[in-house]
Amino acid sequence: MCAPAEKDFRVVCLGGSAGGLEAYNGILRHMPADTGMAFVIASHRNFENASLLLPILARVTTMPVVEVEEGMSLERNRVYLMPPSVEMTVKNNEFDLQPPRKPRGWPMTISIFLLSLAEACGQRAIAVILSGMGHDGSAALKAIKAAGGMTFAQSNAEFKDMPRHAVETGHVDFILSPAEIASKLLELNSSGGGT
Repeated sequence: MCAPAEKDFRVVCLGGSAGGLEAYNGILRHMPADTGMAFVIASHRNFENASLLLPILARVTTMPVVEVEEGMSLERNRVYLMPPSVEMTVKNNEFDLQPPRKPRGWPMTISIFLLSLAEACGQRAIAVILSGMGHDGSAALKAIKAAGGMTFAQSNAEFKDMPRHAVETGHVDFILSPAEIASKLLELNSSGGGT
C-alpha cells in the first residue's frame, strides 16, 4: 500500500498514446501547483522524439515534471513521466521499472501500471484514458473501480480507440474533454468526495 502518512493523496494516471500530448497539456495547464495530487503520465513513447515530451509538459504546468527512475518515491504536487520502452508499476509508494515483456499485439503498459495503482492506492487511484489507438488501459478499469477508485475517458479524442474501448467496459465514471476532466478533478479533490 502507499505510505500511511499519504492516505489522503490522490494519484491520477493520465494514459494516452497517439494524440495524447494535446490531452495531457489540456489537463495539466488547468492544474495549480498545490493540488495535493500526483499525476503520472503513462504513455506509449517508443517513438523518435520521445525525449521532447518532458520539456513540452514542463512548459504547461507549474508542478515539477520528472521522468521516473527505478525506486523513485511517489509524491504529491508532481508530474511523473513513464520512460520509454519499460513496464512501470508502483508498490510501497515507489516506482518499479522492468524491461517490457515480449510484445504481442497492442502495448499494455498503461493497463499494467493501472493494475498496480489499483492495488497500491485503492480509492485514491484515478485512471484517465485519453486519445490513442488500440485498447490499452481498458483492462485495468474494473480493478480501479473495485478498489474504490475513479475513472475518466476523453470525450473529444483525436484518436478515439482507447477512450471508446474504455467506455465500452462499463467502468468509466466520467466522459469529458481534457479541460472538463481538470475541472472535475479539482472539484473532487476539494470536496474529498467520490462517485
